[in-house]
Amino acid sequence: MTTPKRTPLHSLHIELGGKMVDFAGWEMPVQYPLGIMGEHKQ
Repeated sequence: MTTPKRTPLHSLHIELGGKMVDFAGWEMPVQYPLGIMGEHKQ
């Protein structure tokens, strides 16, 4: 199993509380603490 790649914004996603998952070989955020509606309102 290989380690997913990280974008330059990875540390910011972690700092903002993003739930990270493997997506096509990249570690990407799928959700933040505000939830979907909170993100939409932002």
